[in-house]
Amino acid sequence: MTDTAFGLDAARESADVICLACLFRRMWLRAVATLLCAIALLGPVDASARDLVVYGEPTLEKALKSVGALWQARTGTRVNIFVAPTDLSYAQIDRGARCDVIFALAGAAISRALRNGLVLIGTEPGSGRIPEASVADVSRLIAGKRLAIANPDRDPAGARAVELLRKIGIVVDDRNKAVAVAESTAGVISLLATNKAQLGIVYSSDATASSAVALAMLDLPPIEYVVAQARDPQSDTRPFMTFLKSAEAKAVFGSAGLAPIDDAQAVGGKND
Repeated sequence: MTDTAFGLDAARESADVICLACLFRRMWLRAVATLLCAIALLGPVDASARDLVVYGEPTLEKALKSVGALWQARTGTRVNIFVAPTDLSYAQIDRGARCDVIFALAGAAISRALRNGLVLIGTEPGSGRIPEASVADVSRLIAGKRLAIANPDRDPAGARAVELLRKIGIVVDDRNKAVAVAESTAGVISLLATNKAQLGIVYSSDATASSAVALAMLDLPPIEYVVAQARDPQSDTRPFMTFLKSAEAKAVFGSAGLAPIDDAQAVGGKND
C-alpha cells in the first residue's frame, strides 16, 4: 500500500446500458453523484478535521465499512464510506468533491493493495466446490442452465466472464438467451435471487455476502485494487493508511473474500 498522491484520469464516456435493470442503475448513479456532489458543496474543511472521507468500488463496501468501524472504535475518528465505480469517483474528485482516501481499480502507476477472485455461484448446491475450475469444469457446470454475468463494458468481472465463455465457444450477445447480462455483480445476485438465472459469475467478495452457493473458483486473472491518499486530503490520512496494513484490517478484508497484497507482491511478487 502507498499513501503517495496520485494523478486522476479523465472519466470514461458512458457505455450503452444493456441490462434488464438499467433504469435502476441510472437512478443509483444519479443518487451516488448527488451524494458526492453534496460533499463538495461542504466547502473547505480544516486539515485537522477528525473524520475521513473514503471512496471505494461498490464490491468493497462491506469490507470498507467494517474497517472504518474498527478505526472509529480504536481512534474515535469517523470514517465516511461512499461507493461508486472508479471512473465516477475520479470524475467527482476532479469536480472538487472531498476525498481523503480512495480504493480504486488498479492502475499501472500505483502499488496494489487488495486482490479479488472470481467465482461461479448457483442457486443449488453442487457436488463440492472446485478450487480452481478449468474451462472444461465451467463448461460442464453451466450446461443446460442460464448464466448471469455483469456488464462487460462496465465491470471487470463481466469482461473476464466473456473471455471465459469465448474459450468455451459461447458468444454473449442479444440473441443468446442462455446468458443474462446485469449491470453489475450485485445485479447478477439479484437475477439468481429472482430465479431469472441459475448460475452467475461474481467477485469472491460478493459470494461471501450472497445466499447463493459458491460452486467454483474460476481460473481467471484476479481483479486488483489500489489504495491511495487523494490529491488534496482534508484530514491526515497517514495513521489510517498505516492501520490498513495491520493484522486486524487484513483479517476484515480476508473475511470479505479479499486477499491483501503486501509490499513485496505489489512490486513484483509471484502472484502479481
